[in-house]
Amino acid sequence: MKLRNKIHLSVNGALAFTLTIAGTTSARGQSPAAVPAPSGQAINLNLGQTVQESLRVSFEVEQANRNAALSAQRVNETVAGSRPSIVGTASASRFDAATRIPFGSGQPVEVLPDHLETATLTAAYRLDFLGQVRAATDQARLQALADRILVNQVSNVRALNAKTSYYATLRADHQVQVAEAALRNAQVQRDTAKKLYEGQVGQKIDLLRAETQVATAQQDLTRAQNERDISRAAFNELLHRPLTAPFTLQDVSGVAIGADIGGKGDNAVGAENAPLFAAPVAEVTAINVDASIATALRQRPEILADEAQLRATERGIKLARAGQEPTFDLSASGNYYPTFSLQTPRNKTAEVRIAARFPFYDGGVTEARVQQAKLRVANAGTSLESARSAVSLEVRQAYLNLSTAARQIDAANAALRQAVAARELAQVRYEGQVGLFLEVTDAQAALVRAENQQVDAVYNYFIARAQFDKALGVPQTASAP
Repeated sequence: MKLRNKIHLSVNGALAFTLTIAGTTSARGQSPAAVPAPSGQAINLNLGQTVQESLRVSFEVEQANRNAALSAQRVNETVAGSRPSIVGTASASRFDAATRIPFGSGQPVEVLPDHLETATLTAAYRLDFLGQVRAATDQARLQALADRILVNQVSNVRALNAKTSYYATLRADHQVQVAEAALRNAQVQRDTAKKLYEGQVGQKIDLLRAETQVATAQQDLTRAQNERDISRAAFNELLHRPLTAPFTLQDVSGVAIGADIGGKGDNAVGAENAPLFAAPVAEVTAINVDASIATALRQRPEILADEAQLRATERGIKLARAGQEPTFDLSASGNYYPTFSLQTPRNKTAEVRIAARFPFYDGGVTEARVQQAKLRVANAGTSLESARSAVSLEVRQAYLNLSTAARQIDAANAALRQAVAARELAQVRYEGQVGLFLEVTDAQAALVRAENQQVDAVYNYFIARAQFDKALGVPQTASAP
């Protein structure tokens, strides 16, 4: 079951975004996040758990979320600047001695020390008649929205990497199975060649070829095992686990590849009735590329972030012009003088003040700032158009790759069945002494290639499907179809 959260933000009616964040939930409504196992302990993961865990431990996602939180705090700072401020001050003045004032030749007059204590409370509020504060607030909110959307972009890239690593690991596991099956078959062929040679009905060259085939199969198995270990280490690194930590992955439903080949019966891999994976070619072919591009342009995080960034830079022009616009401030204050003096015959006073500032000439600073803001708007618009072009190309390429991958599965399945049949026929002909051993080795090599190609085709399809979903802007937390 999918869970979708919507975030809606409207800025002064001029811009509105609906941001959808989708994930998966279990039967109890909880996200299928993997539970980290202690170091070295084996864990069992499915695709959804792998994606969720990779997002949980991602430094990039953590940093993007922190940047979004910083932008949210900047919004709070800007909004706070539009609220009234209250300031309290207190001061005390004490004179060290009386003041003497001389008058001609007579005795000076002594003035008692004029001590002064003051307590003042002032409330000030900026009158935003020209919308300067609103423009700054809108710009901060738009920038915060862009940073929040970029979290989805980073998450989608991270999730795609997790899916790719997941499928690559499964592919490497199956290729080891193919190599193991090839080695077993080579060993069977060697034993058959040895029996025929010892029975004086086979040739020495056939036995030598069989032994060479076993050695080659062993080398291929070692190479496949090394590739598997590399894939598993990369998968562990993605989840920030020890590189050699054991794990098992849930395979794709309906995939029957990499098992022992050359067996008998309907369930043998490559047999006519074997349950080989079939890609939904008709479903892929029915995809409307132009509609997919339109969908991507509406929901790709990069596009949404660039649109918000463009609106934010447009607000910057208004802020740059504020250098030549008047400002108005309203303040009210109250003073308390606990000590009577000639300077303050009243111990309590109050005042209300309205201040206006009119800038007449600043040497061209404001004009330069306005031009800079306009250039930033132009750059933001260019970035948006560039992103739209890149997204359109990415969607089209991803669709073509998906279509090709889907069709390659059918071709690989057909080639595998043909290779199994050719291999069995060559073996029967050789055992009946009506065929050459060279036919068996050639058929076996063709069979190994066919099965490896089928393994590649299946997981290339799933990787292509994940890339197509990411190109559309689909949240990458859902499991594969």
